[in-house]
Amino acid sequence: MESNHNHWQYLFAPDSVAVVGASNTPGSWGYGIMWHLLTSAKRKIYPVNPTVSEVLGIPAYDTVVNIPGSVDLAVIAVSAPQVPAVMQQCAQKGVKAAVIVSGGFAETGGQGSKLETELVKVAKEGGIRFIGPNSMGHADTSSQLCTLAWIGEIAPGPVALLSQSGNMGHRIIHNGMSSGFGFSKFISTGNEADLHLEDYLEYLAQDKNTRVITAYIEGLREGRRFFQLAKETTVNKPIIVIKAGGTKESARAVRSHTATLAGSDAVYAAAFRQAGVIRVEDDDELCDLVAALLYQPLPRTSRIGILTIGGGLGVVAAEAGEREGLEVAKLTSSTIEKLDAYLPPRWSHGNPVDMAGLSMAENPVIFSSLWALMADENVDAILLQAPVGVSIKRLSGIFNSEEIRAFRGKEESNLSLLRQRVTEYGKPVFMVKPAVEFVSDPEVSSLFHREGIPVYSSPHRAARVLNHLVWYRRYLDTIGAELVQID
Repeated sequence: MESNHNHWQYLFAPDSVAVVGASNTPGSWGYGIMWHLLTSAKRKIYPVNPTVSEVLGIPAYDTVVNIPGSVDLAVIAVSAPQVPAVMQQCAQKGVKAAVIVSGGFAETGGQGSKLETELVKVAKEGGIRFIGPNSMGHADTSSQLCTLAWIGEIAPGPVALLSQSGNMGHRIIHNGMSSGFGFSKFISTGNEADLHLEDYLEYLAQDKNTRVITAYIEGLREGRRFFQLAKETTVNKPIIVIKAGGTKESARAVRSHTATLAGSDAVYAAAFRQAGVIRVEDDDELCDLVAALLYQPLPRTSRIGILTIGGGLGVVAAEAGEREGLEVAKLTSSTIEKLDAYLPPRWSHGNPVDMAGLSMAENPVIFSSLWALMADENVDAILLQAPVGVSIKRLSGIFNSEEIRAFRGKEESNLSLLRQRVTEYGKPVFMVKPAVEFVSDPEVSSLFHREGIPVYSSPHRAARVLNHLVWYRRYLDTIGAELVQID
């Protein structure tokens, strides 16, 4: 079977695509895939369906073989028993790569496993590399290719996602976009009968459009290869993983979902740590972490400063930090002197820095206090819980339109200055919403996203991300150290 790397070109940037099982029925896979392919970049799209003369206004063909032009990629969405014969026709046509959306293979056991074996044999003989079967499809935002039926437009960005579940992939993409980042590539890997998660990982490690690799994993087919690749990759690109199947019932569910064995959770946990892979619990934690890794520096140590609008918020943030293994820093006397000059006498005189209920008119003091905290040599990261980024709707009850413009203008320039200082000091700053209504409207979130300042709904979520960053920094610092052998 041809193993040159050219199949990646056909998979991610094909000049022509055949959709086998293309359909005019809204809500069907064949319709959704066609629709997405037609609304993305200009490339030749050939619908294949023997029962209709055209699909979405494009002439249809009864088989792949009868398509007049050459075909780089075939997307197959017909019932499982028909797939091997379709693959045979693709081989005859000289198709180089395929995505098999159809389910009903090894994940169903028995007859399905036999079909999958037959499918692999036909593809191998025909020199075709393929994604799936039982895949939701894939996307590449730089070549504007999308073979997904259900996911709307994916915002381009530097994050790649590999998912052994189509629906989890769907969730992570939408969560990521609302967290302010976009994606380079997405692959729903399905049963991995041909291309394995490890193959995609090796490809993404070299992909110039990808800065962070994320994955939802139920089981690895080539564990040792995965950890070897991960170890080489995490030196330059972070890898963040949700690993499911750690409990007895979830492991059973994994088997019937993608036909993999989940493997010992403790073994995975240890191997991830040794390869510099950051493991997270769910898609919220994954997106929280990606937002920080993309735009914030890795903290030098776990010592944090907390700047807060109220005492209780500070207490909760300090506790969240300590639970995650962070250290609430002791401020230097010169920082305390600076803060004395800015804050009312009733401020907390320590860390957490409780600004003692400043009014909105005193908003500039928040930034002066923040600069003082950032300059403190004992502080390596900051949690900010203050009314920064107040929505215009909320301001309109307090100020007239001219005052609102001035207030917002000042806030924007301070946030831009914050971005510069984060880079200058090499200290991450996380915004924690002091109340639900802050930063909840898109207009305000985009202010923070634009400056690369992550916004978290709770101090617990922010502290957890900081803990991951501290861990990753330590891992990179000790990369020369002896690593335990992974078998």
